[in-house]
Amino acid sequence: MSDTLLTTLATAMAQLVTTIDMTDEDEVDPDLTTTWFEDVAYNLGRLSTEDRHRLAALFREAAMEETRPEFREAMLEVPENFGLEDDEDDEGDESGQYGRYDEDDRV
Repeated sequence: MSDTLLTTLATAMAQLVTTIDMTDEDEVDPDLTTTWFEDVAYNLGRLSTEDRHRLAALFREAAMEETRPEFREAMLEVPENFGLEDDEDDEGDESGQYGRYDEDDRV
């Protein structure tokens, strides 16, 4: 996979997650967004530690390109919210705002 593709996908994902996260509860059901983010967290939690750290760096790079300060700050929280920089030995903890889930936790 090319670096351009990875960067583009990471940017799009960080922007989408941030947009959903910043949306008013009257516009998007919070229970629905929780389900979406838990599914994303589950899949990201399956990545190797190295890949999670690389994705976290790509999310931060995308955030730094963002021109809207409030949006940039929210994008910078995406890696932490998904527990991307947690160490492998922490696996199984519900790290980050959205947690990292084991196979058994998936509904």
